[in-house]
Amino acid sequence: MDLTIPSALKSLSTAGSATKYLTSWWRKAKGDSRSLIGELKDNLTYLDIVAEDGVELGDVIEKISVTEYKRLAKEGFNFNTLKKGKIAALPSLEGTDLASWAGKETEELIESIYDKINDLKIRYPYVQKNNKYRWSVRVHNIRKRIWLLLMHVRG
Repeated sequence: MDLTIPSALKSLSTAGSATKYLTSWWRKAKGDSRSLIGELKDNLTYLDIVAEDGVELGDVIEKISVTEYKRLAKEGFNFNTLKKGKIAALPSLEGTDLASWAGKETEELIESIYDKINDLKIRYPYVQKNNKYRWSVRVHNIRKRIWLLLMHVRG
């Protein structure tokens, strides 16, 4: 189980750093962007509680939300407006599971984050005791993608 964090994301991985940055981003955003960033912030907080504080995923799974994302996707929101430009090829991401994100659009990363969150919300209640699902790894992978999004937006 590889839970390493690329050095480019280390500063955001410390407890609260990503949440503080999301709060700052949220304060500057307006309208639909603000709604989505707020949802991402709340989701990251719940995922951090699971990863860092040992709370069972089942205790927070219902609080993790995809509502704003689904609403915006249905309305045709352009997720690339959150940050124009492609994700940078950061040297410290080379050789990691995040390396493939270099050169992709913001929208692709947002879709991936929410696809993984939605999959977690669908599967966990039914197969939570199945050993083939490594829930802590899934939670960590979602957190890394959110951190990558934050690095991209800060970049």
